Amino acid sequence: SLYNYISKYYGEQLTYRGENYSIPEFITRLSEETADVFIHEMHQAKLRFNKYLYGIYDVRVDEDDKCEISVYNSDYFTYKCTVNLYNALATIPVKSCFPDFNVNVAQVRPFYNSVAVGGFVIIDRGNGDELVTGFRGENCQSGGYWHFSYDETFTEDDKSDEDDQPNLMTCLRRALSEELGILRKTQEKCIPTSQITFLNVGVIRTAGNDNRLEFEVCSFVRVCLSEAFTLEDFIHGYRFAKDAEIETRCLEFIPIKELDKFISTHKISPESKHLAQTISLLNDFDLLGTDKEGYHEILEANKQ
Repeated sequence: SLYNYISKYYGEQLTYRGENYSIPEFITRLSEETADVFIHEMHQAKLRFNKYLYGIYDVRVDEDDKCEISVYNSDYFTYKCTVNLYNALATIPVKSCFPDFNVNVAQVRPFYNSVAVGGFVIIDRGNGDELVTGFRGENCQSGGYWHFSYDETFTEDDKSDEDDQPNLMTCLRRALSEELGILRKTQEKCIPTSQITFLNVGVIRTAGNDNRLEFEVCSFVRVCLSEAFTLEDFIHGYRFAKDAEIETRCLEFIPIKELDKFISTHKISPESKHLAQTISLLNDFDLLGTDKEGYHEILEANKQ
């Protein structure tokens, strides 16, 4: 529990901003500070939702290098509270060895109560593969940065139709629909399942006083253009996407061969920078697939 974690590494009494607190008092103080921020940002008309979502209980990799993620129920306010708790604790000297956040998930699971599913769309407009990157609006996470094509929080809306269990694929497809306007039915025309890749998971730990400490599931999706789904359809869908206006200001098509140059000359979020560099490396080894492969799979599916 959060209480046991703080007690183990910091003791029963903490000094924060010149005042002494018991652990319950400390948690209450940070919760109240978080609520004050929510209220202040609401008065400023900033984007602020509060709903149920999932946290990371554990991450395991089996003998076949498959990653299994166990989750628990959380909510957005709790997530922001623990973000503030983490940053407050970072200002207090620890009394025993602090665990490595990157490998000891089970030890620090109270802080991992938000999961995002983000990634890039790869598209070929006729001149080779390009990465679609979005410039984020100031009122959302990674505001003012070039970022993923899509990035959604994993919530209780994202359950499989088959077994009603939390499902990352459902979250990814929702992200494509809500942020890029590629609706679920339309995805059948341009995104075969083989062209959706969950690449890795990581922890976002930004510098400064607002380290949001969030789990990110990184992915990329190839959108296959054809007569059934054209570039004009893609652009039109984005213009009318549910969350496009509040999430991104614009989209940019970056040739994968020029990714390194783009990264070095633009302000890009750390998680999207890492994924873009990985995709660039995969491209060097011809491991990204092709439009032709995806299009043929779509044709075969339509025949059935």
